[in-house]
Amino acid sequence: MSTPAPRSHRRPRVPASRAAAPREPVDQAKIGRRSVRRRARGMTHLEAAAALEDAELQQHMDRDREDLAGDERGPAEVAEWTRIVQMLATTGGAYDPDTDAVVQDELAADAEREREKQLEDDKRRQEEGAEAARRAALAPDVLRHALLRTLARTGLLDSLSEDEQAAVHRLPESDPAAALAVNALLARAHEAGAGLHPGTAS
Repeated sequence: MSTPAPRSHRRPRVPASRAAAPREPVDQAKIGRRSVRRRARGMTHLEAAAALEDAELQQHMDRDREDLAGDERGPAEVAEWTRIVQMLATTGGAYDPDTDAVVQDELAADAEREREKQLEDDKRRQEEGAEAARRAALAPDVLRHALLRTLARTGLLDSLSEDEQAAVHRLPESDPAAALAVNALLARAHEAGAGLHPGTAS
């Protein structure tokens, strides 16, 4: 005599107006398949067949429920029970998701998707970090100090007129990219005039 088929464990669908919007779409079909596999672990062919009948009956009873309109979990559970029953009819023994090739392939695909997502997240964080560093380098105060240091190194700082000093203070605010370019040109000109290779300290 087979073990009585378990009743459906599917939770009633929460109306959209009362459910919090998920950050990512929830795969109800996948949730249904995983639920079936957990319940089917250790079942024989006859027990799985009884559970399939129960799932089909539950699906039939739910067909007119408005709150389950468009439900993907129910049909996915019926389909998974059907697959497991067919597999056990061929292999015999008790069901074990750890040796189910379909399950293992799905887990491997999930792991690969997670790895790719992690790589994408890491790349995005690196790009955000590089952009933050670029913005920090173009901050007016940073550029202003860089210009003043370069002018001091060249010996020009003390000889600047008031208008030139005002221009040095305004340029980082008005055109950060131009201030960065001017600073680089001043440094290169100083190195060339001093007979140094670019990047060599004076």
